Amino acid sequence: MTDKRRRLPSQGTILLVAAVLLLAGLVWVLGPGARWVVDLDVDVTKLAEKDLATAADAVRGRALAIATGVVALAAVYYTARNAETARRTVELTQQTSTRTLELTEQGQVTDRYTKAIQQLSDVDNLHIRIGGIYALEHIARDSERDHRTVQEVLTAFVRGYVRDPEPPPPQVEEDGKSQDLRGTRFPEVRADVQAALTVIGRADMPDADLRRADLAGADLTGAILTGAKLGSADLGDSLLGGADLSNAFLGNAVLSSAYLVQANLASTILIAAELPRAHLVKANLTGTDLTGANLTSAELTSADLTEATLDQADLTGAKLEEADLSDAILTHAKLSRAELVDARLTRAKLTGADLTGADLFGADLAGADLFGADLTGANLSAANLTGVDLKYTKLERQEYESAASTEGAIPPARFVDDPPEEQAKSS
Repeated sequence: MTDKRRRLPSQGTILLVAAVLLLAGLVWVLGPGARWVVDLDVDVTKLAEKDLATAADAVRGRALAIATGVVALAAVYYTARNAETARRTVELTQQTSTRTLELTEQGQVTDRYTKAIQQLSDVDNLHIRIGGIYALEHIARDSERDHRTVQEVLTAFVRGYVRDPEPPPPQVEEDGKSQDLRGTRFPEVRADVQAALTVIGRADMPDADLRRADLAGADLTGAILTGAKLGSADLGDSLLGGADLSNAFLGNAVLSSAYLVQANLASTILIAAELPRAHLVKANLTGTDLTGANLTSAELTSADLTEATLDQADLTGAKLEEADLSDAILTHAKLSRAELVDARLTRAKLTGADLTGADLFGADLAGADLFGADLTGANLSAANLTGVDLKYTKLERQEYESAASTEGAIPPARFVDDPPEEQAKSS
């Protein structure tokens, strides 16, 4: 059965009927209706004909004023409505134009992206690949929507880089004997990979995934690699001076002889990383996790290692002059022959640390935890041992006595250089 619904009159029909009724009412009031209104309001028998005419004219004037006001209001309403309609039309036109422009731009970006990928995949021409990399950089800057995609393409390109095999080791005749140069490092990075790294480092690409990448000898000076994933990556001999590696993951990474002067490594994960001979002068290592890291002979002069974790780290022969190790954890760390001249080790946890032969001249060890630490042969001249408990520390008497300040310090029950009879008495 067909559902018959009553159709409501349109808004235009209602307004038309209202206008006709208003016009009819106005015509009637201007005619005989004015006298009828006067008759309702006053007793016409008490008024002269002249006064009745005046009263009727007043009614007609008031009616005209009211009608004029209604017409004016209607005019204002329709004007505003037309203006709103025009505004919506303009907005719709602008939206359509904007959407058309966006689609056009996206089409152009897609075309540029496709061409850049084709350039990047050209295995025969290095210069074309480099051109494709810089084309991708421009796309990342021009299109926020494609920024992440470009980052993933470039990081995948770098991860897929395989260093050209080294030529057979040359045999150099010297004094009649052949010299095998096998094992000599050739850290040069291919030019297109270096270009990709340069773009990644300067195009604001956080959390870049470069795990297990071969980046030995790469130039990443001043690169922004915040939160980058560089686990097990090879960064040996690389240039990272002034680079921002804060919050990055570098677990098991190789940074042998890497140049990290003034680099920002705050809160970076460097667990079991290889950093022998790394240059970390004035580097920011606050809160960095260096558990089990190899820092033998590393340059850490004036480095900030506040609250860093160096548990079981190997700092043998490391240079830590004027380094700040306040509140650092160095439990069972190896610091033998390390240079800690004027270093700040206040409240540092050095439980079980190996500091044999370490140079601690002028170091500030106030409040440090040295329980079970081995300071045999360490140079504590002018060091500050205020409040340090050395009861269970291996320490030579002359070194303890040469410290500048031992106020509140608890000396060992016996020193390692005590004669056997004194050691027996103390035990």
